Amino acid sequence: MANLTDVKKRYLITDSGNEKFYLIDFIKVNQESGKLGEIPMIIIDGKPFTYHYKEVNEKIEISKKDIKRIEILESKKSIPLYGNDGKYGVVQVYTY
Repeated sequence: MANLTDVKKRYLITDSGNEKFYLIDFIKVNQESGKLGEIPMIIIDGKPFTYHYKEVNEKIEISKKDIKRIEILESKKSIPLYGNDGKYGVVQVYTY
């Protein structure tokens, strides 16, 4: 995964090597199955981290080993909760 698009850069985590692509790979699988759209919102421990119109693409300040659970909210469930921010679905990441 040498050439990352700006969209994919949103989902890099702090690990090195292939581990830094953990969320990108997780999102890709769920996009292919139709559960997530192009730029899903990321919520970490209840706090929104990234969403489709956010300009800055910084690494997500967690490591794969810190992730305890990941839940997906498809757009039909996330739009009523998060409005337009959730139009591509939501990935909820829990570190506790």
